[in-house]
Amino acid sequence: MLNLPKNIWVMSAVMALSFGSTSMMVLIAGLIGAKLAPTAAMATLPYAVVVIGTASASIPAALLMQRVGRKRGVTISLSMAIGAAVLAAYAVSIGNFWLFVLGAFLLGANASFAQQGRFIILENAVGTKQQSDGLTLALLANLTAAFLGPWMGQYGQHLFADSADFTGSFILLVCILSGALLLLTQYTEQAKPIVVENSTGRPLWSIVRQPSFLIAAGSAGFGFGIMALVMTATPVSMHELEGHTVSHAAWVIQAHIIAMFLPSLLTGKLLKQGLSTSLLFAGLACYLIMCTIAYSGQEVMHYWWALVLLGMGWNFLFMTSTARLGLSHTPEEKFKVQACNDFMVFGVQAIAAFSAGWLLFRYGWGGVISVAIGMTLFWSICLAALTLKQRKIALIKVRADRS
Repeated sequence: MLNLPKNIWVMSAVMALSFGSTSMMVLIAGLIGAKLAPTAAMATLPYAVVVIGTASASIPAALLMQRVGRKRGVTISLSMAIGAAVLAAYAVSIGNFWLFVLGAFLLGANASFAQQGRFIILENAVGTKQQSDGLTLALLANLTAAFLGPWMGQYGQHLFADSADFTGSFILLVCILSGALLLLTQYTEQAKPIVVENSTGRPLWSIVRQPSFLIAAGSAGFGFGIMALVMTATPVSMHELEGHTVSHAAWVIQAHIIAMFLPSLLTGKLLKQGLSTSLLFAGLACYLIMCTIAYSGQEVMHYWWALVLLGMGWNFLFMTSTARLGLSHTPEEKFKVQACNDFMVFGVQAIAAFSAGWLLFRYGWGGVISVAIGMTLFWSICLAALTLKQRKIALIKVRADRS
């Protein structure tokens, strides 16, 4: 891993700092929403809008980077995010809910550009081993976000005595994003791959019908969707409904984010051994165990264990689906397939995050978990069917090659 190209190290660090905004919003967006929203059911709307921003910017992010290059694209995104953090700080300071929602949307759009970082890392890697090590490094670097985001949220809550709660959190975020922008200057833009002029590869519909694409995009989509549903509801359920402290909620979210990235070393090794299908089912198994624990009680430790398993399951699903997406497209099809994948993935996540507040206040924590277990079982069945279909297609191809 130490021999990875400099660009991979730089982009991993930039991603880690950039994702600090997302982990911070996981903790405080719902808490701010609970204070500023017109109705209690809209408390989770700000974080839902973060995800909507991520989904809506997924296609523009890929297309912009295709036109201006990876480095310029990320530079534009980070500059926008700094402005969004300033806007959010101002909105919180004056108690304007809808202005805060706008800032949350722009921070979400930045996350879409940051998500492109995993594809940038794959492009800078040479061979399967470097690709696996690069993804592992990126996710391990994102452990920084597990500490950074909740720290900014908790420490910045009362940073300025004369201002509203959490204004200081967004001022700290401005500093962190500025640091990411400075780090990005060390990234060297790669030459664009040579492709046949005017060639865009196969029609998109032909690509997305493949079992290889459906397995990758579906696993990432349901992985993100289930995680967003439970994770978005957790701080509000803990603090607003159960009366647990903000520090307890921060501890649970921090443990969750650590669990999202810490298993990356193991996941990377298992991917090298060709165990991607087993990892996908292992991720879904983690989700089912998570639901069982979440059903059993609402003490701090119930939330803690549930969110740790949620993070582990997401890691298995996300790393594996990212690695497998490349099997579904050729180099000239890369940008449109990545854009389509991210739009689908973050679209599901946006719907889940948007639904979290309504489900929580209407049906309680049990209602949220019931939907999560239904989604997990549904995708488990779909994944099994798609895996069998993919193996059948591969077997037919082998027989055709032999004849």
